[in-house]
This record gives sequence, C-alpha cells and structure tokens, in this order.
Amino acid sequence: MKLADDFKIKMILALFTVDKGRMKVLLFKKKGEPYKGYWSLPSKSLEYGETFVTNSQYLLSNIIGLDDVYRETYCAFEDKEEYLDDKVVHVTSIAITDSITATYQRKEADERESEWFDIELIPKLSYNHAEIIQTMFSYLQKRCRDTDMIKRLFPSDFTLPELQSFCEQIEGKKLDRRNFRKKVLALQVLEDTGYQSDNGYGR
Repeated sequence: MKLADDFKIKMILALFTVDKGRMKVLLFKKKGEPYKGYWSLPSKSLEYGETFVTNSQYLLSNIIGLDDVYRETYCAFEDKEEYLDDKVVHVTSIAITDSITATYQRKEADERESEWFDIELIPKLSYNHAEIIQTMFSYLQKRCRDTDMIKRLFPSDFTLPELQSFCEQIEGKKLDRRNFRKKVLALQVLEDTGYQSDNGYGR
C-alpha cells in the first residue's frame, strides 16, 4: 500500500504549560493569507524521508526554541479546507513543559508573534486548530490525573492555590479549599518549601 499522490501530511505541535494555576497553549499569529491575523498552532509539512519525531523536534527546537520537552504523537485530523486540490492530514504531537522552561527564546529570527493563551480564552483560530486544541485538552484532562504528568507541567516550586486552580480547570468544577488541601496533603507527595509567594498565591 502507498499514499495517494495528492496526499499530504502536516505536523501540528500543541505545546501546553500551566501558569498561575491555569493551563495554557502556545499559539502563533498568521502573517499571510489565508486566515491573516488569526492564531494557529505551530506546524510544518512532513518532508520526504522525515519522520514524525524529527519533524516535531524541529518545531520545538527551531520554531519555539525549546529542547528536552516531553512530547508524544497523539492522533491525526483530516483537513479538507487547507488545500482545495489536495487532501491534508494533520498529525498532531502534544508537548508539555513547566512555566519556567516555557520562558523561551526562538532560534529563528523571523520575529513571528506568539502568545500563551488560557485554554478557556482561545482566540479565533485558522483551519481546524480549534478542534485539535479541544481534543488535546480532553486528552490532558484524563492524563493529568497522573501525578507524573502533573510534575511535568509544574515547576519545582508552586502553591496549593495554584494547584487547586489547575485541578478545577481539569475537573471542570469548583473544589472546596479545605477538602482539597486535606486530600492533597494526605497523599504525601508535596514538600513545604517554607517560602511565601510574592504574587499573592499563597505558600
């Protein structure tokens, strides 16, 4: 079996982090048509001889400017709108990083405008990227019940209010502060640093 001649694959990278207890995704503003001025996930067409891994690693290293980030290839989305004459499949990689590492410097000097957006405050997006982000977030809602995944999203120091805000976003509901604190401390997976946050988010 082989791919049809008009079949194209484009890799999409959805990079998530948690900042002040809110999950955010990194988006880039499109400079040209179509969808000029809209926001989109970073992407790159799959070239001959290139693998999903090398493609997504290029996006992380050369477009975003991050290395050694947790990444996994998740699923594919068909997009008939991107090219009218060709069939395009978006293969999406999901990556996560903590908010400290997320302070990055891109290596390509093209000065593309980018911004971290709260997952619940996403602007207008190009192509099928809104569907991709929602699917990725639903996936993370399940994965973030795993302590190891939460460790990847949070820096070494964070506050209980920040953790609670994040868990409320993942669960989609408000959580009682005292009950949440009691349950988390009972897990014995946190260590009190003894420091107080400077931004009013607690210990």
